[in-house]
Amino acid sequence: MLAGMGATVVGALAVIGTEKAYAEAHETSPLQFYGGFASGIRPDLSPPMVPGGSVVWSGLTDTRRVALTFDDGPMPDWTARVLKALARHHVPATFFVKGINVQRHGAIHLGSIGIHELANHTWDHPDLARLSYAQCRDQLERTSAIIEQVYGKRSTLFRPPYGHIAGASMLAAAEQKLITVLWSTQMNERRYGGGPGGVIASARKAAQPGSIILAHDCGPPNRLVTIDSLDAIITSLKADGFAFATVSELCGLHSRAGEG
Repeated sequence: MLAGMGATVVGALAVIGTEKAYAEAHETSPLQFYGGFASGIRPDLSPPMVPGGSVVWSGLTDTRRVALTFDDGPMPDWTARVLKALARHHVPATFFVKGINVQRHGAIHLGSIGIHELANHTWDHPDLARLSYAQCRDQLERTSAIIEQVYGKRSTLFRPPYGHIAGASMLAAAEQKLITVLWSTQMNERRYGGGPGGVIASARKAAQPGSIILAHDCGPPNRLVTIDSLDAIITSLKADGFAFATVSELCGLHSRAGEG
């Protein structure tokens, strides 16, 4: 009996020790009240410059329309290949561009003005959910400025890298009159790197009226399965009765970023 009680006590102490270790391992520092990544309040506690902002994941439509979106460019070769495929099928798309890539390779999209939509994807792709309000504001301001400088018009749309949003980035975007755009489906290249058939079938299965579809025109080589299959993806979606639009057209937004 005493041996059983001893075992029980030892077991209880082990559980307590495990719970304490878990709590210590997952202990987090208190969040900064104002100005940090989580806060949607201006650091100086002054009123926001706007009454509100918007976040969209898809378009509200009863018609079979989708928006193709491409992140992280422009980049030589990849972006040019995407643009050629879109031109062959007379399909518009929305490109969420990095400011640093516009600075280096902006000429790639000079022919996109008035056809495709060019939107803000930060300067150099940091995780905005970890940055302060001032850092988020700088990332967006610099990118909007280079887009306007190179293409003649400021962006009205913004996509946060990795889809990560925190209060500071939402506030910075709203104050710059940028609508935050996420996505409702995406090309899962990692699953289908061995061949194009899977990514084509996946795109057809996932597409719904109003879908905002995420793809990339920059990044690791496995993403080329989408680029190389873009003609077939577009043809298949058209065969399924889908038409294509920019994000602003799909979502009924009044301004089109990047248009001349």
